[in-house]
Amino acid sequence: MRFDNMSTWFRAYPRQSVDELEDAYDYIVVGPSVLGGGTAGCVLANRLSQDASVSVLVTERGGVNNGWITRIPFLSMQFVLGGLSTRIWKSVPQNGMNDRVFELAGGHSLGGASKVNVMLYTRGVPGEYNSWSQAGRDGWSYDEIQPYFTRSETDLDQDRANPPSFHGVKGGIIRASKALGIPYVDDLNSPLHSSHGCAKMHYTIDAKGYRSSTLEAFLPKKLVIQRRQHLHICTNAAVTRIDIQRDEKGGMTANGVYIQSTKANTTRLRLVRARKEVILSAGPIGSPQVLMLSGIGPDEQLKEHGIPIVKSLASVGRHLQDHIGIAVQYRVPLKDSLAKLQLQPWIILKELLLYILFGMGLFLAPFLELSIFVQTRLFDSNSKTVTQTPADEDAALPMNMPDIEVMPIAWSDAATSKSSTRDGGLGFLVIILRPTSTGTVRLASSDPLADPLVDPNYYATEHDRAVLRQGIRFTLRLHEQLVAQDYPAHPYLVPTSESDEDIDAFVRAYSQTTYHYSSTCRMAPEVPGSTMGGVVDDRLRVHGVRGLRVADSSVFPHILSTHLAAATVAVAEKCSDMVKEDNSSA
Repeated sequence: MRFDNMSTWFRAYPRQSVDELEDAYDYIVVGPSVLGGGTAGCVLANRLSQDASVSVLVTERGGVNNGWITRIPFLSMQFVLGGLSTRIWKSVPQNGMNDRVFELAGGHSLGGASKVNVMLYTRGVPGEYNSWSQAGRDGWSYDEIQPYFTRSETDLDQDRANPPSFHGVKGGIIRASKALGIPYVDDLNSPLHSSHGCAKMHYTIDAKGYRSSTLEAFLPKKLVIQRRQHLHICTNAAVTRIDIQRDEKGGMTANGVYIQSTKANTTRLRLVRARKEVILSAGPIGSPQVLMLSGIGPDEQLKEHGIPIVKSLASVGRHLQDHIGIAVQYRVPLKDSLAKLQLQPWIILKELLLYILFGMGLFLAPFLELSIFVQTRLFDSNSKTVTQTPADEDAALPMNMPDIEVMPIAWSDAATSKSSTRDGGLGFLVIILRPTSTGTVRLASSDPLADPLVDPNYYATEHDRAVLRQGIRFTLRLHEQLVAQDYPAHPYLVPTSESDEDIDAFVRAYSQTTYHYSSTCRMAPEVPGSTMGGVVDDRLRVHGVRGLRVADSSVFPHILSTHLAAATVAVAEKCSDMVKEDNSSA
């Protein structure tokens, strides 16, 4: 046994090149073609390959990229720091943001965004999913999706001998929040807590203090080696289109995918057949791109690029949503800010040693420890939360989804720490959680390796502007409460005044993406010829094409009022069950 373990340790992560693939697999899971996917793909690969009689292929445009640094929580947050596991490119100019061009980012290796995000694990309130159910999405109420949250998690905060049924077990800001009517929430992911609150965050970190990406949690090297006869991982490979065949009755079926290596000087395409299903897990940017390259999408888009129309679906690439955020920044004592790592680099060595030797310190923690979720509809004239009835506290009601999150981050604009005062920085990142602005993903060309055109259409509606103004005013009141506690927090980057015009100008100049893209292949009934319809049905099947599903954050009917990673994993868990059910007699 010891010899086998050592053999596994020194073996490379098992993967196949495009040329080494078999001619056909039962299931093909298509990973990112550009960015924003991969998180769900690892879950699907694990669950579908549990049956040794079933063959599974997973494709990934990036590599494995699973070195030691990628597992250290602080250093692996590459959305912020950049790195090999992240791909970054530009949005189109944003009309609502002074024509600014935003940097878009996503995972670019096995595990996708779960390899590079801030590791926050938040499900959202039950009312989130109950709103899906009330809109007609069969099987997607909170009670129906909760088992898929618990199946994928091991909550190290819980009593393993007596955990609550809704969990799986395999400071100063708090006082300031309470003064504004925001209660402290012990367990952010409990369906029993209030519909709003200030909570300590949960993270995807394992018991050894490493980042727990979906690669490590669902497709670790040891498991892939054990299943190497029927589970194949093909990295550095792009799926250029899905092979869709029409039968004599006019019905369409996904029969496989065309795959091309992304390595230099390789142009050969290879068709790999799918005996049962193709499952797109390429993310909210990649999944609609692959569908359109395959002839599934808006007629005008396909005609513009000379792509034959296989299935007219006007909603493909529509309804793109993202959470935008704006950081209201203050100067604080350097000792209270991560800016000290810039000004006192010897601290980095100290913290690294603490992490290596004892599994503690700054390298174990992400930038964020607390977050505040609020409903602006409950604000009084002083931005204090006031509930009128017990119903306002019921997290199961869709009307109680929070619409603003405030993330206190002990970091700020680099200029703060480089100033003559050598202060640290504290930023309150104000995020609008339920935007009504929607954007698009469009093809730039018919070249499958070209980046698509992404227009998030930020800050386009009066609703979004009004809600974000309220969120910023709440944050200014939060700062006042900190000062009232004698905490030295001095304005550094704040709106000129609290007028609508000055707050709007502040947002347009300094807002940023939070990388929470969603809803471009949304789950809703098909409405022929209309962009108001959906792309997949309640079982995540692409309308009108047999053997083809989508399972990633692109299927959310609307963007969630929380961070997206936990729900993306739950969608993949539920999808794997539906795939097995639908193919049990096949």
